[in-house]
Amino acid sequence: MKIKSLASAKLSTRTAILFGAALFAIAALCLLCARYFFLQNLNEIEQRHVIQHVDQAEKMIDIAVRQQLKRSFDWSYWDESYQLVRQGDAAYRERNLYYDGLQSLEVDLMVFLDLEGTVVESIYATAQGKSVSLPAKFRQRLLAPEGLGSKLAAEIESEVVTGNAYAGLLRWGDDIMIVSVAPIRNSLGDGPVAGWLIWGRYLSAVFPGQFSNVLSTRISLAAIAPDDHVPTPVSPAVQSDSSGEYLTASVILNDINGTPLAVLNSSHLRTIYQQGSQLISWLAIAMFVVAVVIGGLTLLAFRLKVGSRFLAFEKGLEALVRDQYSAQMKAEGSDEFSIIEEVINQTLTKSTHSESALNDVVQKFDALYRTSNLGLLMVLDGQIVDANDTIAEILSYPSGQGLIGQSLLNLCPASSHQYCNVEALTQAVNGGQRHFDTELLALDGRIVTCKLEVMPIKQQCGEALMFSIKDVSRQKEQEGLINQMERYDTVTGLLNRQTMLALLEDKLSSGQRASCSVVYILIERFNNVVGAFGHQMADEALAAVAKQLKSMSGQGLLGRVAESEFAILLPDENYFAPYRLAKVILSSLGKPFQVEGVELRLSASVGLVLLPTTTMSAEQAISAAEFATYCARTKKSRIQIFDRQIEQQLKSHIVIQRDIANAISQGDIYPDFQPIVNSKTEEVCGFEALARWHHPELGVISPEQFIPLAESRELIVALGSCILEKSCEFLAQVNRRRKELELGALTVNVNLAGSHFSHPQLLPQLRALLERYRISPKHLIIEITETMLIDSNPAVIQQMQAIKNLGIKLALDDFGTGYSALSSLCEFPLDIVKLDRSFVQRIGQDTQSEILISSIINMSKALELKMVAEGVETKEQKQTMQSLDVAAIQGFYFYRPMSSLAAMEVALQVACDEAY
Repeated sequence: MKIKSLASAKLSTRTAILFGAALFAIAALCLLCARYFFLQNLNEIEQRHVIQHVDQAEKMIDIAVRQQLKRSFDWSYWDESYQLVRQGDAAYRERNLYYDGLQSLEVDLMVFLDLEGTVVESIYATAQGKSVSLPAKFRQRLLAPEGLGSKLAAEIESEVVTGNAYAGLLRWGDDIMIVSVAPIRNSLGDGPVAGWLIWGRYLSAVFPGQFSNVLSTRISLAAIAPDDHVPTPVSPAVQSDSSGEYLTASVILNDINGTPLAVLNSSHLRTIYQQGSQLISWLAIAMFVVAVVIGGLTLLAFRLKVGSRFLAFEKGLEALVRDQYSAQMKAEGSDEFSIIEEVINQTLTKSTHSESALNDVVQKFDALYRTSNLGLLMVLDGQIVDANDTIAEILSYPSGQGLIGQSLLNLCPASSHQYCNVEALTQAVNGGQRHFDTELLALDGRIVTCKLEVMPIKQQCGEALMFSIKDVSRQKEQEGLINQMERYDTVTGLLNRQTMLALLEDKLSSGQRASCSVVYILIERFNNVVGAFGHQMADEALAAVAKQLKSMSGQGLLGRVAESEFAILLPDENYFAPYRLAKVILSSLGKPFQVEGVELRLSASVGLVLLPTTTMSAEQAISAAEFATYCARTKKSRIQIFDRQIEQQLKSHIVIQRDIANAISQGDIYPDFQPIVNSKTEEVCGFEALARWHHPELGVISPEQFIPLAESRELIVALGSCILEKSCEFLAQVNRRRKELELGALTVNVNLAGSHFSHPQLLPQLRALLERYRISPKHLIIEITETMLIDSNPAVIQQMQAIKNLGIKLALDDFGTGYSALSSLCEFPLDIVKLDRSFVQRIGQDTQSEILISSIINMSKALELKMVAEGVETKEQKQTMQSLDVAAIQGFYFYRPMSSLAAMEVALQVACDEAY
């Protein structure tokens, strides 16, 4: 049996179905409302619960701090301690300060200070289970202004020592320490303050372990980096994870000086919410089943009770249509259907008269319809009663006859229904408006943009409307294309810089500053894609990146503001939202992706400007965000918030940008030299040249500031040439003086940027310098970066080989920070590998780091490459490097960078043979 659609079903059937559907819709709406308010209440309950737990955890930490301060008074009000800081006691340490005593007191360090702030005695528990005097670097950290220095200085400098006690948290490297400061008095407490007793204990030893039986949620601490600007919320921030399984409340912990130190997180499993959601789901299924049953019963009842009258009425309509409306319907009975039948009969009568009158009108205007260049429609009561061939051509109809009899609404897309409402048009025309811009729907589905003129025409049976229509689609299309090019980027389809600035200025001028932030994204290494694959591939890569950013920007406005730079205007009052979005963007863009079958791996840096904290204009905000992005390139997180420190750097950046070209040409940027020592003899065997700049206004400018700026302004080659020549001059002077003293020659390492290796004058310059200063090529070492190896092309490799052929050695700087592998060490003509300081700094922290360092050194030896360890700052690091048999060591443990005069003095005092 052929199944009929709902549109062709009997009226009775459709009525029953619609009634059942309405009943189902009402039930579903009620269920949705109940679900919303029910789950909303559950969510609020769980939020209050997790906030209580994070407050409880914060109080536990405060209890631990206060308990430590209270216990420290037993020692600070002890006569022996009083005697120690006033007159000294050589046996005090032996009697009282030992490792087991620290463990019983549950502290990790103890420091005794006199009234001058001088350390009289101290003890520190090491990770190896021993007790030692507090190391000097830990003393500096403890008594620095950002530690306890500012509070102790206030006590020392005051005329009267108040003897106040303090306790709180303090950043201790990668950990957090509970510190307390108690005044030292005699046991009776009536003597003057003789000094201070400092106790310290690692927070991780106390929290949350000692309070695990009290805390019922997952508690964690996330340290805040010292250079991160994290706004402190008024109340704990609550958020759910991406899966909705856990609810987390966060609160900022401040250190003893009131500086943000860490984020305390309390995570709670959303059991009640999930069970409530499951209960609502089962209830929805039950309601669906009940609605289906009731709908079926309603359909059956309609068929039995009301269906017979519906069928009689339908048969009357079918007969009326079959007779082509020539005969009227038979009105039987006195129910509602009889009234409808009577209304139909009256309508038929009126329609006949109207049709006769309209035929007269059509004949009068027939000549105009046939000859007009405009499309013409005649509409009466919302129906098209006449149309000429011009409008048929505009709307792709075979002829005007194909439009006659249609409703005017059939020609109007959803966006133009207001122009197809006859009553509204009549009111507008009566009000003097006759010209309209609208859109019409063509037979083939096209949207045709038109200019419309409406003229009312009086008829015998009423008032008709005559539409004069002109097709302006091509004109509108050209206007739209011009507008598109003015507002949008042609490669990515995103808003362009001018549009972004205009929109941001509108937000700022309309008082929306409090809910707007700028997220600025810089795509790193994009020029490498252009150079390697061409502009077509680069455009495809940009489009792919734009697609990723658009999926992450949410309600924010995304635009492309420079070649490889994007900006998002984020309308969110949550201070954490821009930072969270930045982390999501970096995570997504850090993954490799395919473009036309080629795998690309890009990276990014993100700058954030929180507009509620500034009074900047739109242009200033975008510029500030751009500068913050460039500052983020030097940070491990690759995210930089524009704060007062960055604002000051921006002002300095403008001055540096103004003066750098002149500084390079005038030789104001000069090299300092850091000695490199032989690993076995610990004698100086060479130097590394490091660029320095002492600005007349800004003082000493870090290379991390002016070197990237020189690269961006294409001044890096001139800068490298300047440093190279001054280093060669220094090398010649050093070795000439050492030869007079019958000492061996030393080496000088000079760093050159990757772009320098593509410069055609590099080889001629090296030859000229070797000849001018009469330098042995083997004493000059050129350092290159891993990034340059990754981005190199065959021409650069040929340039490296040509330099090697001159006798100059090549060193790979900062090995391990980029993407180097065995292939990079094998494929390039290298002589020396410099182990990055990040590896050296991990010595003593874990055995895996030392295993990794040992493997790298053994690999270099197997490849017959000399290994130099950078960043050696402690005795332990030095001894480890010596035990691993590296060729040379460089770091603050031996020497800091020094002027050429100081380096000359050092060079003439050592008798080391050549190390490389």
